[in-house]
Amino acid sequence: MWEKGISAYLGLGISLDASQNYLELAHAYGYTRLFTSLHIPEANIHSLLPDFKRFIRFATNNGYKVTADISATALTMLGASCTDLAPLKELGITTLRLDYGFPLEQIAALTRSGDLEIELNASTITPIILDKLNHSKVNLTNLRACHNYYPRPETGLAFELFAQRSQLFHDYGIPVLAFIPSRSCPRGPIFAGLPTLEKHRLLAPELAAKELLACHFIDGVLFGDPLASKAELASVAAVTDDCIELQVSVESDISAAEREILFAAHTNRLDPGEQVIRSQQARDLCKSIIPARTPQRRQAGSVTIDNQNYQRYMGELQIIRSPLPLDNQVNIAAKIIPEEVFLLDYIRPGDAFRLKEQR
Repeated sequence: MWEKGISAYLGLGISLDASQNYLELAHAYGYTRLFTSLHIPEANIHSLLPDFKRFIRFATNNGYKVTADISATALTMLGASCTDLAPLKELGITTLRLDYGFPLEQIAALTRSGDLEIELNASTITPIILDKLNHSKVNLTNLRACHNYYPRPETGLAFELFAQRSQLFHDYGIPVLAFIPSRSCPRGPIFAGLPTLEKHRLLAPELAAKELLACHFIDGVLFGDPLASKAELASVAAVTDDCIELQVSVESDISAAEREILFAAHTNRLDPGEQVIRSQQARDLCKSIIPARTPQRRQAGSVTIDNQNYQRYMGELQIIRSPLPLDNQVNIAAKIIPEEVFLLDYIRPGDAFRLKEQR
């Protein structure tokens, strides 16, 4: 089960009451990880400390695990140090995110202390750095990673680098999280969203979450922006990591037998075709004759069901990866909505998938 997370920040024009109400709303949808920071240039750390302490206690009392991004200065102001994290643990902080200014030997020592989980910035750690850290006797069981978020447009990660850095941590058995933006309430002062991947900056949060979970490189997703809408929280919380769900527009003239096949649970065959995803269950679900309809060109994202003209293949369900010609043995039953066609690249041999009628 993937970890669902949100972010909240004090000192950026959002009241403590509003932030606490947001935590209660998100928790109702199953969010259990809170990311927060006392390392935001626009915020006055000195004036924030009393509210910060109240906020952390409120979060932990409501069932959140709290990851705090804290600079060395903030560490001291909270009464802690690199040799004594007990004040942070007593406050309710679960995980301490370390980014700049912490030597590798110090990071390794903090993981051995057992006081808090230590989180690294997955976006900036290279194989050489992680290897050095490992040789510094790091306690891997007390280490986790989370990618950075990028407020300025055009600065988010490319997918290739994201994949490389994420896989690096998985090779060591370290869990990795990443950020998605909110379209309803982007954080200031740039107001352009807080995604990890640049390609997600203008995507609906649900689509961004679907891709992150479908690629199998991460173990949890957090909203980087504060105050995501109720609809955004609900749609992301509904995304599963054990099955890729694709929204479809259904052809108006499909039969009851086709509809039953269409919305069943499916698994891509272990030997799918080069140009298609093939359900290994669909033909066994076919219990009645499927008449042929007027054939159409099969475009990428078309969902087809073989009709009676295909004889023993009748009932076979395929999702088309690349354009194929007309075939009077094949009915088009539905089409993946355009925004989600790119997710077909993540359905590998043996992967589960299901289709859901467009809302």
